[in-house]
Amino acid sequence: MMTTDGLVRLCLAAMLLVSGWVGAADDPEDPVTFSEAETRLWMTDQLKSIEQPVTLTYAFEKSGSLEPGFKDSVTFNVTGVNTDGSKAASLQFFTGERNFPVPPVESTTVNPILKVYLQGDVYEMNRLTDPDGSARERWRYFQRRIKFALSDGASVEPKKFEFGGQEWSGFEVVFRPYINDPRRELFEQLAGKEYRFQISDELPGYVFRIETSVPGAGESAEPLLRETLQLVSAEPRG
Repeated sequence: MMTTDGLVRLCLAAMLLVSGWVGAADDPEDPVTFSEAETRLWMTDQLKSIEQPVTLTYAFEKSGSLEPGFKDSVTFNVTGVNTDGSKAASLQFFTGERNFPVPPVESTTVNPILKVYLQGDVYEMNRLTDPDGSARERWRYFQRRIKFALSDGASVEPKKFEFGGQEWSGFEVVFRPYINDPRRELFEQLAGKEYRFQISDELPGYVFRIETSVPGAGESAEPLLRETLQLVSAEPRG
């Protein structure tokens, strides 16, 4: 039977993908000023370095002392390159009993993993902080806190990382959306949660690594929760 965390994240993946994998800012005429973190995560052609069909494979691992973890994989397939530079693509988020079918798209400029992961993350926060199911819409609150943190509070620093036997230059976006949350008493155990995203314009698929962690009770304690999603291969298709 599918685990709760797998079902939540994958149902959410389907909801996002059927909408066409749209980005956070779909109107180029929108006069709102965006932060550097928002711009780098949402306001860029994340697939521009891809010039031919490719399969990107990410390794996922959930661990920590709070509840049992698991390992799985995510596969992002760029199946075609359109004349306007956009890509035809499909996504398999997790495998086996955790997999939830999602439809492909004919034209996109984003790697959907960022949105699927974050949207699934707020549903997971809802599950972990509402065991009796009495606050089913709490995920919207967590979603707003992440948006606020990216708008005003996230750090963006240059970052180099190794992948495929070479060094890549990019950025790391770091934020802790709940550390100063006025309602943190509702989820005190998870209030120290930190998010780290490593991205690069040079890298196929743009997203190299996502890591979230909740520290344990002491300095040497095992993390309460930790998730990593990291690119492990980029293979040309046919």
